[in-house]
Amino acid sequence: MSHANTKTNVNFSGKIALVSVFILGAMITGQASANGFTPSERAAVNQHIELLSEQQDRSDEAMIDNQQLDFNLGLEKAENTFMSNICNEHGRAYDNATEVCYDQK
Repeated sequence: MSHANTKTNVNFSGKIALVSVFILGAMITGQASANGFTPSERAAVNQHIELLSEQQDRSDEAMIDNQQLDFNLGLEKAENTFMSNICNEHGRAYDNATEVCYDQK
């Protein structure tokens, strides 16, 4: 069984490389020559950024509130399950409303 090294020939066109260089150059210089904002445009941009910031703050607060609510509900459920199991192990029943163990009759 012989293993032959295979070599892939890639034809590279100098014309394509030259065109690519011109395209990249045009992209870079096009970005460098962008005009600045007028005062009214700058005010509009600043107002938009402020609105986005306020919306992001409200969104963050809502997300944190939802996470806190989910955490509190999960914690309460875990506490009730834990207390029910502990009370049952000691022959007692657990009352969720008063959060106490009592003797079963």
